[in-house]
Amino acid sequence: MKAFVCVLVAACMLAGCASVETTRSFNGMKVDQSGFVEHINGSVWGIYLLPVIPLIVPYEEGLVDVDTAVNMATKKARALGYNRVTDLQTDCTSVWIIPTFVLWYKEVEVSCNAVK
Repeated sequence: MKAFVCVLVAACMLAGCASVETTRSFNGMKVDQSGFVEHINGSVWGIYLLPVIPLIVPYEEGLVDVDTAVNMATKKARALGYNRVTDLQTDCTSVWIIPTFVLWYKEVEVSCNAVK
């Protein structure tokens, strides 16, 4: 049992992470001239050897970069039936994991409004 838990934890640590969340709750406020607006927030992160060689990245997405994050958000908007996005913003983080000397944590977040 202990070995199974160790393997499960190791697999989770080697998977990286990518997620997309949405909301239509704006407390009755107008966000856009359109009546159909949904806010989309996406995040992708991973571990890199030096800042360039991907070691642990989300399998489905590939790399931790702006293209990947924007593609995730716009793909979600299209899947929800929206035909354009507005107010697209990204935030990139790259942090050296100090005790390792060679590993970097990279994360990209994207935020936008999907509009019909």
